[in-house]
Order: sequence, then C-alpha cells, then structure tokens
Amino acid sequence: MRVLTQTELSRMTRPELMVLLQRICAELPDLAENAPELRAAHFNLTNIRRALTRPVGPGLRP
Repeated sequence: MRVLTQTELSRMTRPELMVLLQRICAELPDLAENAPELRAAHFNLTNIRRALTRPVGPGLRP
C-alpha cells in the first residue's frame, strides 16, 4: 500500500473518502505486524480522517 498525498485526498469527494477509509480499515487485519504496508495504512487513515474534517465551502467539492 502506498501513502496517499494530501493533494490526492483533497481532490476526492466525501463519499470517495469514506469508501477509501472503509476499504483500508477492512484490510488492516490482513497486514503483517510491523510491515511497511501497515504503517502506510495507518498514515493514510490519519490523513483521510483529516481530509474528512476539512471545511466545505463554495467552490470546494462536498
């Protein structure tokens, strides 16, 4: 699993972020402890949660 950038996440809609969040959460039990993929998954989850809390206003995608 690769780490997603803030730019990539900022281009996603809220529903897209929610699907991605659920998909990564579902994959967590299958990842080996201390694996780079597990660290990337946790990093992505943190960034997705931050992206979900960003304000939505005029000109921004919901």
